[in-house]
Amino acid sequence: MESRRQKLINFYGFIAVAVYCAISLARADSLPQDQKKADFSVILKTMTIPLHYKDSNINSVGKLLYMGGVQITSSEKIFGGISSIVISPDGHEILAISDSNQWFLADIIYNDNNRLVNITNTQMAPIKNIITKDEDKDIVDDAEAITAVDSDGYVISFEKPHALRYFQARTSNDYKSLFSANAQKITFAPTLPESFVNLPKNTGIEALTTLTDGRILAFSENIIKDGDTSIAQGWIIGRGKMEAISYEIDPSYKPTDMATMSNGDILVLERHFSLARGMAARLRRISGISIISGQKIKGEVIAELAYPFNVDNMEALAVRQNSVGDTIIYIMSDNNFSKLQRNLLMMFKLIDNTEKAVDPVNGFKRILASDENQKK
Repeated sequence: MESRRQKLINFYGFIAVAVYCAISLARADSLPQDQKKADFSVILKTMTIPLHYKDSNINSVGKLLYMGGVQITSSEKIFGGISSIVISPDGHEILAISDSNQWFLADIIYNDNNRLVNITNTQMAPIKNIITKDEDKDIVDDAEAITAVDSDGYVISFEKPHALRYFQARTSNDYKSLFSANAQKITFAPTLPESFVNLPKNTGIEALTTLTDGRILAFSENIIKDGDTSIAQGWIIGRGKMEAISYEIDPSYKPTDMATMSNGDILVLERHFSLARGMAARLRRISGISIISGQKIKGEVIAELAYPFNVDNMEALAVRQNSVGDTIIYIMSDNNFSKLQRNLLMMFKLIDNTEKAVDPVNGFKRILASDENQKK
């Protein structure tokens, strides 16, 4: 609870805490009953939303063409707090995690013009923590980011404590099977760097993505100064190493999620909140060839969402390439279980030509492989 309370303080100040606490108590009372449902079903209501509040004819922002979106509500307190998402290759399913440690799964509905208009068949289930031989639970809490590391495996980052866990699906893109998957401890490097172990509370790994070579790129919310530049601490994880990398960022923004494009470039979602401006979000594009350990990297801003554009606490990002080669981008917001915020799911098409990568984004075995094995 401390993490979500702190987020609300950061957004709204101490006035919001009273509202948050009341909602959290109600949610805590209803959670066990919701989770006892054998079919995991959750009833949601959706309504389509425009890109722009004042002019419904505006359908683009920056290099993004708006392809529809919905606002999602539910009377079931288990729903909310979406932190990170995965979209199936065909675009018909969404898998998400929430910061209350829940899996979220739903079907995405499109109209005849391929615009996102609804989600249905929604299901939720608790993320299972690892159980040791002594039957003691190795507790991790506050799931923040997820990435597919091979065709049937997923890595999730947690903030309490700072940790990574691996989950195995039964078959490729069998998201429902993750409901019964136990978390597995994973060690990517013999010794974890102090920069990761000693991250302050509530500033852990917020964004994960798998690079085309199989390694994982991770960005934290911990913003530090490097001379006159603000950087988010990050790491490249794999091949027996966890190597530092720096992500240059505007100090009023923080990275919240990222995704790997088919050509190897990285999209990074950033969020902002201030009393003067309210909520805002940015999408940056990082060249894949610039991602080198020990370096400072910076992305190009390709879109910025702020009022009067429809925006909330945008925290989750996914990308896929459709059958005709278009890059399709999905952004989802985290309402922090607060009535002051909304759950939005929005879809965009990148107005850009992106060549398809030669190698697929996968490779849990490649992540664990040594440098010597990589050279063979």
